[in-house]
Amino acid sequence: MSLALLLLAQAAPMLVDGPDLKLVDRAVDKCDRDAMAKVFSAEPQRRRAMVIAVFNEQQAIVAERQALAQRRLDAQTKPAGAPVPAQPAGAVSFDVEAQMLANRQQALDDARMLGNLRDAALDMMRQQYLLSCNSGLAQASGK
Repeated sequence: MSLALLLLAQAAPMLVDGPDLKLVDRAVDKCDRDAMAKVFSAEPQRRRAMVIAVFNEQQAIVAERQALAQRRLDAQTKPAGAPVPAQPAGAVSFDVEAQMLANRQQALDDARMLGNLRDAALDMMRQQYLLSCNSGLAQASGK
């Protein structure tokens, strides 16, 4: 597995974390109090863990981006005639490293976007559940 794919795979758990929205939607339709309580009792912890994971990944990307920029600057500002150190075996070019960081940033941005969409959907379903199932309308309509 290439390093870029490995980095993208590290971000993948952030993309799939969270309750199944189809199951939550069915629980809302059925006014399933037990299912809703189970989902929403875990939400604060899940959201906190997601925010911490996103922050840590973003912090690591920023640090690596800064280190790459410094190495590029150091390579460009070597005095004329100074020996150029040999790259270690398996080393990648600055452009490849930059692309790997860009891919990693894109994976994180995608995870953040999907997480925000999931949170908005869950909040909307929670609101719908509370309005429909706790207002007496569910009992009156035979739900």
